[in-house]
Amino acid sequence: MTKSIVLSILIGALNFYQCAFAGTLGRLFTTPEERAALNAERSKPPIPIVTKTKIEKYTPPPPLHITFNGFVKRNNSSPIVWINESNELEQEGFIVELDKMTGITVPIYLSKAKRRIWLKPGQTINTLELDSFELIER
Repeated sequence: MTKSIVLSILIGALNFYQCAFAGTLGRLFTTPEERAALNAERSKPPIPIVTKTKIEKYTPPPPLHITFNGFVKRNNSSPIVWINESNELEQEGFIVELDKMTGITVPIYLSKAKRRIWLKPGQTINTLELDSFELIER
């Protein structure tokens, strides 16, 4: 019997709550004036989308010094070179161009400066002083 009394009180409270806040829920359908305003808003041309200008790809500057540490050349494969103690061909700021290697001289393309330098094993270049370097653009 106590369960039915508690259930009745809860149902009554729920009905009271729904009745008290029914006015704030709004309507599903609008008045004719509101409908006309909504239709007028929909008939306007869409807002133009602002297109972004061409964003250039960021190219990092080359390191201050580039050192050709050495290379291994085998008869049956392409050579392996170490630039700045790494054998990665694409490093931050420059690319090692193995396909253009002549003898023991390796070309390095500086991405930001858009220049090519040629280094021999053991040679180091200061990238801030490129104009005084003799092996540029062979």
